[in-house]
Amino acid sequence: MDPLTEQLALNMPLTLGASLSGIASPESLRGGPDTVDLDYVVEGARSVIVFGVPFDESLIEPYLRKEDYGLNANKIRTTTFAAGIAFEISTVLTSLGYEARPVAPNFAFRKDTPNGIFDRVPPASLKLIAASCGIGHIGQSGLLITREFGAAFSLGAVITDAVLKPTEPLPEEDNYCDRCMACRQACVAGFIEPEPVRIDMGGRSVRVGNCRAAARCAYPCGGITGLHPGGRWSTWSPGRFPVPEEDEEYRTISRKYVGRYLERKRSGAICYNPLLAGTYEMQYTCSNCQFVCHPDPAVRRSRLKMLRNSGVVVEDADGNKTAMPPKEAAEFVAGLPEERRRLYTDDA
Repeated sequence: MDPLTEQLALNMPLTLGASLSGIASPESLRGGPDTVDLDYVVEGARSVIVFGVPFDESLIEPYLRKEDYGLNANKIRTTTFAAGIAFEISTVLTSLGYEARPVAPNFAFRKDTPNGIFDRVPPASLKLIAASCGIGHIGQSGLLITREFGAAFSLGAVITDAVLKPTEPLPEEDNYCDRCMACRQACVAGFIEPEPVRIDMGGRSVRVGNCRAAARCAYPCGGITGLHPGGRWSTWSPGRFPVPEEDEEYRTISRKYVGRYLERKRSGAICYNPLLAGTYEMQYTCSNCQFVCHPDPAVRRSRLKMLRNSGVVVEDADGNKTAMPPKEAAEFVAGLPEERRRLYTDDA
């Protein structure tokens, strides 16, 4: 008898600290994009165990109101924890004689695309895999969303040649995303488009959101810039660099300003992003689409209002971040010595 049963495979992530788990197979992913080809990660793969680890919900609204930056540390630690769960499961499976490899929740990119890691194509799309096996649905933001946690969680997975029965997808009518566009309104870079997009996968039509170039999202989310074009609010980034309209400009503009970004001091938790050549240090300063989203429409509206009334972030010489009213923030930046002002704006 195969020592790895479906129930054991589903229980392993939950026992180790995840809150949601599912199993997908090549058949349940059939017809999907290249990023659900399990053979890319494990040749001859027969199954993928995927799971979700939620962020601390109590930190979301203070983060959106710009009262507490603690959600940055929680997101980093939770994502690292999800990667650890995947690594531990894969270690057990390889010890039992299976081929198995963990899939990192973030910052793992294919190298064989036209621009290598700068195309930001993951080895496997965890959100599409998770949508195929009943963990959640894809929202208009392109994020996986669930009734339990909204979009506020990290995914992890293990791809293996073990034969496991896939779990069933959720009914499409249970998808709470009503295209309210709170996610779009919470984005300073115009990453999310309003028109719906669907793909065929596993014999089903699956809604997958509608997002522009990945570099457009990474530009504010990683902290290079953060001021909304309207000037009334910002992400947790103190950056004031321009936000281009055309997608193709983002690779150039990110490279132009990344050096200045890396010169800033960072207070608080950091993670490491291979796209930030130099120190590779990064903090999450946005993820607003992820944190505004909630199954209750009233909570979504409330969170969006919090964000848009949260002010504009500036930082001191030690990297400590504070939100101010827009006029005060502009005066603060204008009063910085030119050497420091250039780290945040071209107006130096």
